[in-house]
Amino acid sequence: MLRKKLINLSKVATLATLTMNSAHALPIDWHGVFGVDTTLINNYRRVKNTADNKPIANNAGSQEIGLGTGNEKASFQSYIFRLNPHIIVNDSASFKAELTSGYGRGGRLGDDRTTDATNDNFGNALYVQNKSSSSKSLVINQAYMELYSDTATYVIGRHTSDWGLGAVYNSGSDTWDRHAFSRDGITAKIKIGNFLIEPYWAKIDSEASLSRNTKANEIGAGLLYDNVDRDIAFGLLYAKKNNKSGNTRADTNTTGAASAYSLGETDVKVTDIYFKKIFGNFKLELEVPIISGELGKVYNTGTTKVNSKSFIFETEYKLNDSWTLAFDFGSISGHSGSTTSYEAMYLNPNYQVANLLFRYNLQAVGNTNYNIYDSYMTNATYAKIAGEYKSDKWSWVAAMIWAKANETAKAGQSSYNHTNNKTFTAADTQADDLGMEIDLSFDYHWNNAVKVGGSLGYLFAGDYFAFTNDPTSKNTADNSFALQLNSSIEF
Repeated sequence: MLRKKLINLSKVATLATLTMNSAHALPIDWHGVFGVDTTLINNYRRVKNTADNKPIANNAGSQEIGLGTGNEKASFQSYIFRLNPHIIVNDSASFKAELTSGYGRGGRLGDDRTTDATNDNFGNALYVQNKSSSSKSLVINQAYMELYSDTATYVIGRHTSDWGLGAVYNSGSDTWDRHAFSRDGITAKIKIGNFLIEPYWAKIDSEASLSRNTKANEIGAGLLYDNVDRDIAFGLLYAKKNNKSGNTRADTNTTGAASAYSLGETDVKVTDIYFKKIFGNFKLELEVPIISGELGKVYNTGTTKVNSKSFIFETEYKLNDSWTLAFDFGSISGHSGSTTSYEAMYLNPNYQVANLLFRYNLQAVGNTNYNIYDSYMTNATYAKIAGEYKSDKWSWVAAMIWAKANETAKAGQSSYNHTNNKTFTAADTQADDLGMEIDLSFDYHWNNAVKVGGSLGYLFAGDYFAFTNDPTSKNTADNSFALQLNSSIEF
């Protein structure tokens, strides 16, 4: 993910003024999304004990989420906001952008207080006064030009990318997508018959490239054959990302204090296979992303090889205009704990299969250093069966999800905690059962632009979450459920 770059509101205001002054020459098409939700997660820690036992913050191998505020329930309200202006320069050029606020295309309601006693010492006196901070900044998630020619469309600047099912490359186009896969560079979109070819080059920032001091280069291309008449599509995306030697990074893969050390050269390759076929009312899609190459000295030892892979399989059968049945299956590799190779894959945070499992970074409930929506599917084999009912105004989805972990801690061996990205020596053996979840979701289409929706997820938590890495101090897994209501407007 590219690190978001902030701009001051005064600059935005100046830009808006200039835009309005020249609006007669530059037609502008405005699109966007705004939504607000409220979420309750009961027993978000997924264990029966009501006090901190072996919280993950103090124990690299534990799965126990810290108690934080002392409440087993997590309740929060958030908003999502993105504004997408499209400026038509002429017949052969356009400018497009995405503006938003905060991290993850929004923020938490109530987090904009300026009457805090720690800031002005008048917290008690001004408690009844609500203000909106004028120092807040906007975020430019996208800013790029599109150039149109007879042979190709060229996209230049900061833009997003999609591929396949969106398991890795996901532009975040759905209403409630909090993230987007983006890059700073140039992409050429070349259409030849049923073939679409998209070569690209990009410059990746230090966070996305593991490095502190050196920016990475990424080069790749996607080749997709899409024959609508025969209802078949298949393609291959190949990308290569590398860092030069001499860059450094912070040591976050061990339990010790962070320190800077030489990362060395990195050379990572992504191979992503996609296939889709429709047989009348039956549709199946398959995506197989594979990551290989060298990650450099990520464990401050020798060069670490990377070998991560996933298998994502989705099917659906349309019974009639109202009812659709679906079956999904997937396997996402985990990491064994080796320091010579790295096998875990983390899917794009927009790609989720459940309302509760995998969806939230629960460390953020009691620790503001984390974001609740930075949660990735990883280290899991899962199966999902779902049914969807649609009418003119309503859509209902009921689903059941089962999952187990592919890699777990084994007593006496080097292991890896997929929640906090740390290696540790296991003192106990961990179960692989992630649990089973029952979901129910609905959307009411108030009109073409407005939706009101909600979701429920009940997780029969598996013993995987009870692991403390201490055989003398164990937890017991306990069920958890999440309830959400939301409303959104698209324009």
